[in-house]
Amino acid sequence: MVSNAEVAASECVGKRIKAEMRVYYGQPAQKLLAGFSVDLSTGGLYLKTNFPFTVDENLVLHFTLPDLKKTVTCKAKVAWVNLEANPRKPELPPGIGVQFVDLSLDGMKAIRRFLEHNEIEPTW
Repeated sequence: MVSNAEVAASECVGKRIKAEMRVYYGQPAQKLLAGFSVDLSTGGLYLKTNFPFTVDENLVLHFTLPDLKKTVTCKAKVAWVNLEANPRKPELPPGIGVQFVDLSLDGMKAIRRFLEHNEIEPTW
């Protein structure tokens, strides 16, 4: 598993690309919701959602990296919230920035491979 310190360091120097992918997300042991990512890095992703999450809320994420056919499943936490009424980043749709918390080494490597070779333009 990748530690939080490694994820934070990776996010600071890692590449972030626009990436629209279907993401299944939600609280552990509850029904998963479905939505789309806006961007992706090895440290986390931005998820377009109107669901009322709070900072530091724990989530489980499942998403498949296009072309690689690799499904990534990990725990994550809400790092920041972008509300429609009072957006922190108006250039983004309403949603949440999530930080990967429990990302496997295979998942990290798959995301790195994806980031090196792709950029998917969001349709929002």
